[in-house]
Amino acid sequence: MASNKYTIEDIVELSGFTRRTIRYYIQEGLLEPPSGRGRGGFYYDSHLAQLRKIWSLQEQGMRLIAIKKLLKSGDVEEIPCAREVWAKYLIAPGIEINVRRDLEEIDGKKIARIIKVTKSIMKEETYGV
Repeated sequence: MASNKYTIEDIVELSGFTRRTIRYYIQEGLLEPPSGRGRGGFYYDSHLAQLRKIWSLQEQGMRLIAIKKLLKSGDVEEIPCAREVWAKYLIAPGIEINVRRDLEEIDGKKIARIIKVTKSIMKEETYGV
């Protein structure tokens, strides 16, 4: 079975990870190094599949150290559907805003404004401005 060869640019585009992140994953043992040397190095479908596994596990909220252990154990044949990941923003003691990560990526500027305005309102209420 033939495997496709990819340049670093290809693997970046196909995986959604940055060059720096891919190099970090190689350094940390999460991903095999590319074949070849230097700029002539290339990646295969197996590299892309590994990056997609890492992505999916991160989407489930798993930390890199746990992902590394799981990948080394070989227990990652089928990855379950990713759960929703939320970001938590503390507004004031006892008040927080929770935003689903996919919405944060789509409407990041709007959400940032909502957080800023909400904090401003809480500050006014607290200090009577």
